[in-house]
Amino acid sequence: MFTLDRGFRRIGWFAILLLALSVMTPGRALADTGSDVAQLQALLEAQQARMDALQEQLAASRGQDAEGARNEALRNQIRQILGEQEFRESLMPSMLQAGYDGGFFIRSSDDNFLMKFNGRMQFRWTHYAKQSRNRYLSPRLRGHDMTGFDVRRLRFHISGHVYDPNLTYLIKLDADSPSGYDVGIRYAYVNYRFADEFQIRAGAFQLASTRAGFASSGNMQFCEYPETAAVFDPFEGVGVRFWGQLADKRVEYYLDIANSFNGMRNRTITTDENRELDGNPAIAFRTVWHVCGENPTKDFVSWGDIDHLETPAFDLGFHYLFDDNYGDTTSSRIVFARPKLFGGGFGVTSSEGVQINQFGFDAAFKWQGFSASGEYIFRIIDPRRAGRTPFTPLWLLTADDSTTVNHGAYVQMGYFLPIPGMERKLEAVARIGGIAVNPGPGGSEGTWFYTAGLNYYFEGNKVKLQTDLTKIPKVPLAANSWLANANDNALIWRVQLQVAF
Repeated sequence: MFTLDRGFRRIGWFAILLLALSVMTPGRALADTGSDVAQLQALLEAQQARMDALQEQLAASRGQDAEGARNEALRNQIRQILGEQEFRESLMPSMLQAGYDGGFFIRSSDDNFLMKFNGRMQFRWTHYAKQSRNRYLSPRLRGHDMTGFDVRRLRFHISGHVYDPNLTYLIKLDADSPSGYDVGIRYAYVNYRFADEFQIRAGAFQLASTRAGFASSGNMQFCEYPETAAVFDPFEGVGVRFWGQLADKRVEYYLDIANSFNGMRNRTITTDENRELDGNPAIAFRTVWHVCGENPTKDFVSWGDIDHLETPAFDLGFHYLFDDNYGDTTSSRIVFARPKLFGGGFGVTSSEGVQINQFGFDAAFKWQGFSASGEYIFRIIDPRRAGRTPFTPLWLLTADDSTTVNHGAYVQMGYFLPIPGMERKLEAVARIGGIAVNPGPGGSEGTWFYTAGLNYYFEGNKVKLQTDLTKIPKVPLAANSWLANANDNALIWRVQLQVAF
């Protein structure tokens, strides 16, 4: 390797060699000696200048190395000082950070505070055709078809953590078409994580129950939930949740204790004549076993296999609901078989004076663009206060105090069509299910529902276009602008655009 010192030595030896050759060359005339000496002297002077320049370059290089070492040592000292949180906070006040990461966010530099903003809109066109007279509506004449546009869901979420990343919160506002686009609070809760295995949530939230009801409406394969959700889901409630993830997050459990099912309007302190609560808590429990899959908590966030999982994912779930309702102003609606004397069909009433025990089993599978899921649910309805005042609405409508059972089930599938350039864009979906009351005061009653559709995912679930066609020979009950009237013989065509951030 060439160095400056070795360069100096080579130049010196070269000059001596030239001098020796000039002296030892035979036949040289004495007259030429002076000229040769002059040339040699000039060469030596040039080489000396070069040596001086190289020495200056070497000194500068060594100085730069020393300066670089000093600068690096200074940087390390600064890093150590700024690494001490107390000194850093005294030197620099906490600064805010902002950006987009699964939502627009504002975060403190120490990461003790986070506020994230998300929104979602579902714009829908619906054609709701009634194919026959409705035996439930008076005067039981054929109703008119309904066609038009809705902003079916308009949601805005504020979430994050305060003081500690383990203390999280969520506030969800909605302004849906069923509420007349009035803005209201849908969910509002705080959650503290002691460990993955044990967490506590308090406030208003979606109660643990069926697989369909526990999933986000923004990640569905169809424009709406399966019809079983209208009959069997407890929807939201106010209360406390104990939950966690066990066995390396392969098993999840949720235990909810709430004022009541299906609402947040119940207050604890009211006048006796206008009481809103019966004092009996409603209980909801759900557990899921992620049997296989690489990301147990994320594989089934979306109903469809948008990610085209390379490893099969399989879930098994179970839920249980209990409610002994004797005075809750917001409560579940129950369906029953109307007596044939009054036209038959499904009847609908509140669960006032009724004890409900509900059980359900569900499963889901995904792999390489294919997805399948299904549930079976049965609800035991016991009109325990049938003949006592205040009379149970179910008993007043049926004059029957016997226990009945409602059954519901569905299976749905989806597959991303292998069209070149659209392998992760276009999904075909289909669903079939049924609901039955057996036995009832009027005997048995039941219905089937069939749905097929197509989805186009522009940006996953954040931007997608969906369309589906549903046939229900006998609608079990009205469901929040989703199903119009009990006992409608309905054919429903929906086209929906979802945009979320």
